Amino acid sequence: MYDTIIIGAGPAGLSAARILQHSQKVLIIDEYFHPGGRLLGQLYEEEKGSWWNGLKMADELYEDTKEKTEIKLSTSVYNVEFDETYTVYTTNGNFKSEHLIIATGAREKSTPLPGWDLPGVMTVGAAQVLTNFSRVKPGDKGVIVGVNPLSMVIGLELGYADIEVAKICLPQENLINSDTPREALNTLMSLGKSAPSKPLSLAAGIAETARPFHSTAVKLFPKNGVKAMGMPISIKEKIIRINGTEKVESVTVQKTDAAGTLIADTDRVIDCDFVCLSDGLAPLNEIASLLDLKHIYSEALGGYVPLHSEKMQTELPNLYVAGNITGIENAKIAIFQGELAAHQILNNEALSLNTLTKINNERKHAKVKFHKDLDDGKKMVQNFWSKLGKNPSQ
Repeated sequence: MYDTIIIGAGPAGLSAARILQHSQKVLIIDEYFHPGGRLLGQLYEEEKGSWWNGLKMADELYEDTKEKTEIKLSTSVYNVEFDETYTVYTTNGNFKSEHLIIATGAREKSTPLPGWDLPGVMTVGAAQVLTNFSRVKPGDKGVIVGVNPLSMVIGLELGYADIEVAKICLPQENLINSDTPREALNTLMSLGKSAPSKPLSLAAGIAETARPFHSTAVKLFPKNGVKAMGMPISIKEKIIRINGTEKVESVTVQKTDAAGTLIADTDRVIDCDFVCLSDGLAPLNEIASLLDLKHIYSEALGGYVPLHSEKMQTELPNLYVAGNITGIENAKIAIFQGELAAHQILNNEALSLNTLTKINNERKHAKVKFHKDLDDGKKMVQNFWSKLGKNPSQ
């Protein structure tokens, strides 16, 4: 019997354990063979000369927890039940606890297109982990399908490893994906000061007050895209096919008008040996669903998230959520949310309030927001929490 079981050995789960382990018997369960979750592979420059190294952070969190916290890796959870206490069923045995933290993170979304089953096609997250964690190049020259904060950040990371990114552009429209050039432009604008070129960075500052002019901006956007920080970015070209026999050899792109409609006879082939698919991230909520927790759908949060308070409490007693399962944000916020869940379990209200302030400050000043209406999504979840008759501050 454990005091707290944590499902997920990412930034949220490890940071929660780091606090709880000093006064509780804690177990962390994760299906991957290495702790760290989405920290693995992250490497980007926050400020000039200041780098965020996710692998280093993962190692530090693991070093801080491995002696006092029991950690079971390569272990999958296939069921969870609640009957006064929590029973977690895994491929490595069944375990009980009084408290449970679900910190399962997020999954990558990808849009299918012709040729996506060829060897050499992968998600951008897979390319990131291969490059920065496994130290294996996914290839020499790649194309990224999808214009979003995740694809931009990982595109830069590939560049740090001297891997050429030949093109970043949109996928062809289908039943799953309907991204338009205007939406892609809004994404570039939403990157704010971290936008991948000085003109876009400056434009981002006036974007909110200049929305009526975005249609004109799309029309004026160069047909062949822009070169920014070594990455050719195009919002008026779509990849219609991945080509190859036994592996990726090239992609075929076609120009579009400002509305995203393909223009006939504008096909061209771009040589490459790998392709990364990127349609963003979605909260990984299967474990929460096993407990029949209420979920809220929000595009601003990345999809369905478990209903929870701003202090990570769910509708079930002693059950907390933390990290990207609550909405897609950066790793720093996931770390703070894990700490907040731990402080709540220990009934430390002063530290809970202090950590909540840190979350709000980091959210306010984050250089990259994965969804532009994040704050609205968070407010919607808290409104639904209030309608349950719950205190939003619990």
